[in-house]
Amino acid sequence: MTKITVSKKDLNSQPKKYVRLILTEQSKDWHRLIETADGQLEYRMGVGKYKNINPRKFITLLRTTVLAAKSHQIDFLAIDFSKSTFPQLNKIYSEEWILSTIAENLTLANYEFTKYKSKLSNKKSLKEIVICGDYSKKAKEGFTRGLTVATSTNLARTIANTTAEDMTPTQLATEAKKALANTKAIVKVLSEKEIKKQKMNLLHAVGQGSLNETKLILIEYYGAGKPKGKNVTKALQPVVLIGKGITYDTGGLNVKPSGAMHDMHMDMSGGSAVIGAMQAIAKLKLKKNVIGIIPAAENAVSDKAMRAGDIITAMNGKTVEVLHTDAEGRLVLADALTYCERYQPKAIVDVATLTGASLVALGQHASVIMTKDEKFETKLRSWGEESGDYVWPLPLWDEYQQYIRSTRADLSNIAANFSRFGGTIEGGAFLANFAPKKVPWAHIDIAPRMEAISSDKLAKGSTGEPVRLLVKLAEQY
Repeated sequence: MTKITVSKKDLNSQPKKYVRLILTEQSKDWHRLIETADGQLEYRMGVGKYKNINPRKFITLLRTTVLAAKSHQIDFLAIDFSKSTFPQLNKIYSEEWILSTIAENLTLANYEFTKYKSKLSNKKSLKEIVICGDYSKKAKEGFTRGLTVATSTNLARTIANTTAEDMTPTQLATEAKKALANTKAIVKVLSEKEIKKQKMNLLHAVGQGSLNETKLILIEYYGAGKPKGKNVTKALQPVVLIGKGITYDTGGLNVKPSGAMHDMHMDMSGGSAVIGAMQAIAKLKLKKNVIGIIPAAENAVSDKAMRAGDIITAMNGKTVEVLHTDAEGRLVLADALTYCERYQPKAIVDVATLTGASLVALGQHASVIMTKDEKFETKLRSWGEESGDYVWPLPLWDEYQQYIRSTRADLSNIAANFSRFGGTIEGGAFLANFAPKKVPWAHIDIAPRMEAISSDKLAKGSTGEPVRLLVKLAEQY
């Protein structure tokens, strides 16, 4: 594990074991590893004009420094970002944000998933990164925050990267308990029997074909204090985070094509993101009340599996005709949205790898956001830019409801005419029937950000998004 610290000593005062990273205004593809006259190693890296470094480019720059250090097998690295002038950053954000962002992205870029490697590389590892500069106490608090959030994001990545064989709904619940151990958060797990008792029939139906028992994972964090006496729930007014926890998705009886199934152990990325966010929130000791809900199930193929054509009564009493068993994520989220009403939430966000159509709509650089609350949408988009977990809106107009009206039931889980248009919006429109009324609610389809792409400058596999956005929501809302 790489140690990342802040040092008051300037770059030239660091011990000789540290390779000094010097940022220059050379072109981005310019870099040199040189030895100075006094025997000091310096890695000089071009970043382009400082005035052109905006928050997005800054994040990429930070991650690139880690990749560069690893490619040169550097053990110890010293960087002084204060020597470089990034006017766009200083104009928009505080020194606290800058140090938090530095800590986050150096940590994220240094992550590698090696759980299943029988033999690790003999190459030198990056042992320590020192950030030089005389920063304020507030800025250093931002640095500590960034380390905490990034560590929890990496936990979410590890959970999502783990095979379905080792990450069943039961094991996912165990991981939640481990993640929140030694914090003030309370983790509760509802068994399949309790799920049926609660009449969460959609959640139960999705997992009924698997040998691995379905679970509902509840994480309760009362950082603002849990009041006593009557009307306790109303006084709590928590933010509720809901994450889809499909630990493996075969598509059910409408089985996926073989080439589209190998990465479906990551179909619980929404659930892992909620676990990571709740861990960060608890470790940061935020003075907020936040609830995490993860409906966890395995969508398997068997003689007991849910069938296309089945009609199921949801927890809120609405009947749903299952026209396609691979549209299962919206089913488990629907019951979770109904369940969360008991917490009297002041805001709700659900996150899910819901539709392949979202990649067609946005590519792989941002998650889709859908909400009818324009103010809430604006806030989430702004926090997305600030955190680095970018989101972009699609409409959630009432006109889309007509497509999911069933002839045999109240709703169908895909368009009743089997249209291939607007699939992402269709998923959000379905969920809108289960979200509590008069509460700001947003659905985030994170399928585009499930796996890292080359421009992310991250290890292959899970991105851990949107942990940083969910933490920012908890901090600011």
